[in-house]
Amino acid sequence: MRIMLKIHEKNSENINRKQAILIISGIVLGVLMGALDNLIVSTAIPHIVNVFHQPKGIAFLISAYVISSAIGMVVFGKLSDQYSKRLILLITITIFIIGSILAGMSQTLSELIIFRIIQGFGSGGFLPVGLAVIALTLPPRTRANITGAVASFIGIAIVAGPAIGAFIVDTIGWRWVFYVNIPLGMVSFIIIAQVLETLKPKPMGKFDVLGSALLVIWVSLLLFPLVEVSDGDWSLYQPFVVAILMISLLLAVLFVYFEYRIAKEPIVPFRMFKHRNVVFSTIISFFRGGIIYALSTFVAIFVTVVLVGSANLLRDVLYFFVVPMVVGSIVGGIFLPRISYRNICLVGMTLMALGFIPLLNISQFTPLWSFIWILPVGGFALGLIPIGFGVGITMATTTLSAQYSVEPKDIGASSSIVQFFGSLGGGIILSILTVVVNTTYKNHLILHNSLALSMTIGIREAFTVLFFLSVVAIASSFFMEGELPVSSMK
Repeated sequence: MRIMLKIHEKNSENINRKQAILIISGIVLGVLMGALDNLIVSTAIPHIVNVFHQPKGIAFLISAYVISSAIGMVVFGKLSDQYSKRLILLITITIFIIGSILAGMSQTLSELIIFRIIQGFGSGGFLPVGLAVIALTLPPRTRANITGAVASFIGIAIVAGPAIGAFIVDTIGWRWVFYVNIPLGMVSFIIIAQVLETLKPKPMGKFDVLGSALLVIWVSLLLFPLVEVSDGDWSLYQPFVVAILMISLLLAVLFVYFEYRIAKEPIVPFRMFKHRNVVFSTIISFFRGGIIYALSTFVAIFVTVVLVGSANLLRDVLYFFVVPMVVGSIVGGIFLPRISYRNICLVGMTLMALGFIPLLNISQFTPLWSFIWILPVGGFALGLIPIGFGVGITMATTTLSAQYSVEPKDIGASSSIVQFFGSLGGGIILSILTVVVNTTYKNHLILHNSLALSMTIGIREAFTVLFFLSVVAIASSFFMEGELPVSSMK
């Protein structure tokens, strides 16, 4: 079965190679800039604490960016279906640059948090709108390769972000982790403004303001307390935390009802979910996002806390995850025009699940890598390589299968909803598993009086949960259908 899509927008099929490279470069700069920013800033946290003397507010500094970025994905994805995609990309870059300038000039932690929210909101549009632009400007085979490669830059940011941030903080000061975005953003802005065509859709109804407001509130009320609980400041059993989460759940139900039954032009068109590829792409993206964030976090904890390793050692370990992910995204793009969506997702999610098996029995004596010639036969590398490769080969598939399934007017929304669920999964799964790890660590520390052993047991439990989530992703892959069309979007 081939799921075809015709786009009622001005198509840029006649762009030359130079234009295509410039467009992709502008989009990649934006995606990389947004993905790097949160990780670069994490290295500046000790300096920010010293300047503002408010350590209790630091968790919100991080969560504010993640929450606003997730919301920005949906908002700008929908706006790109109603207005010029070039215009929306330029607006998101402008918002991000303004937020970066203001964040660098902050005089209090409260100001910095507000400006980080502005930054995150702007960065949320980079990936979904950028992928929608790629879908409209490149032929299918090229699009498959580029989509996976662009998405994989999130993985590159996991490794590069802390190293870049540490260098900036040590050489020119913490405020420059924000100012460094200005030249990069301006280059991206100029390229997109000069090279990208308008890509203006047919006129649609008014923007869904009430739906957007409901989305902002329920997502914020869900993620913020989870982040605070995982940071140790709040307890999941405190009445006010339970109350906030229940209110979030009720507002989420209200949001779904409003979008499905009342909104004339909903920010999340639930008509998309009549297509099974949209449903199961978002499910896969949710669990995959949670696994990416959680795995990188707990590997970092293991290396730095259990093994007392350096930042350089952590970077080297994460290469075993990120490099296969980038390679996998390229391989997935090559084979996507030849293999069905279902088979690619099945292979990718199965590799991801298999990669967790050697990680289920780690100890404080587990080597980071062990080789016979060039083949990894033990240690963390044995698990991280298949996980990274499995994640990578599915990145383009989940996005493109959703884009080719929906109505022409919903292509931007379909891109954003897949990315949104990935971020949502990352925030929820990481926060819950952090609570699990910390609780297990504290319980076993009393029994064993060993920091390394107790933390290792906690991380093993987290990896066990991630293994079972991978199995759920495998099951979801069976419901995917169709394959990438050989003809371009029209």
